[in-house]
Amino acid sequence: MEEQLNELVEFLSSPRPDVRQLAASYIVSFSHPGSDTFAMLKARAEKLVRPLLVICHETPLAANNAVSTLVNLTTDKSVCRLFADEDSLAMIVSLITIPTSEIADTTCMLLSNLTKLDSICRILATLDVGEVPGICNSSKALDQLTDVFVKGMDKKYNKNAKFSFLASVFADMTNHSFGRRYFLERTAYDDKMPITKIMVFSEYPDLIRRGGVDSTMKNVCFEKDKHRDILDPKETNLLPYILLPLCGPEEFDMDEMEAMPEEVQLLGEEKKREQDPKLRACLLEAINLLCTTHYGRQTLRQKMVYPILRELHKADDDETCLELNERAVQLLMRDESKETTVDEVEDANDFEEI
Repeated sequence: MEEQLNELVEFLSSPRPDVRQLAASYIVSFSHPGSDTFAMLKARAEKLVRPLLVICHETPLAANNAVSTLVNLTTDKSVCRLFADEDSLAMIVSLITIPTSEIADTTCMLLSNLTKLDSICRILATLDVGEVPGICNSSKALDQLTDVFVKGMDKKYNKNAKFSFLASVFADMTNHSFGRRYFLERTAYDDKMPITKIMVFSEYPDLIRRGGVDSTMKNVCFEKDKHRDILDPKETNLLPYILLPLCGPEEFDMDEMEAMPEEVQLLGEEKKREQDPKLRACLLEAINLLCTTHYGRQTLRQKMVYPILRELHKADDDETCLELNERAVQLLMRDESKETTVDEVEDANDFEEI
């Protein structure tokens, strides 16, 4: 087995395309995480990564085998470190953004594995890859990934891809302050905040897409100095997209409803709440984070967030969600003292970026 693997690894770098592609078709079967051969293949990862990235640009079948092998191998963080350079990441971004790529979605999965590593997030944050016609007038990798995520919905940019796993990449990037600032600040090429482009997917049917978006929305709320912009209807206007998945079909008193964000008013009898308790918890954590500043609490009070939480509490049966809901209500309903109007609540330390 060892000799067979060594030969396959050597064949991946053959000058003959047919030999490289045949080797890729065999080696993918050795890469399944948890299998006996996974550890053997991982030990040879340094010799595998670059040849497999090259094969990703060859025939569709060979490319699919190559990227599938890389996805499997990068479930181990020690392999992810082999991609921590600009050239490797630029190759991966190009495989995602090429409009005819047949492996764009699988490559999005690969990138979502890689961004679990802090060093890769840091490189990706400043990576320049050259402009790609049809996406945006920017050469920054993050700008292109954000726009292809939006434009690629329902295979509108590439008939072979939906780009949903990029939402997981955005969630990973916003584990870091530099990633959160990227999503909350206007880009040079279109003067828009990237978070405003993706937050509209907080109720999207695809669980992977909306789950990553929910996590990204929650993570940006760690930036306390940005709470004014986050809550400003003329700036980010994030609050309605946090609240919408938490809203059901209930009717509210007129005075309560008229104070709520317009987007959550008159939702109708067919309105359904987020079914996944982990995502509801994520959104409730975002509300708790916004309650860690006096401005955030005051705004949430003015926008009648409490009645929404009240109705959610009645309908929820998840213990974690109920606890987070009650915690937010306590912060919103308490009396503000002279100290609390100045000092921030330290509860943000109890939450983790995800």
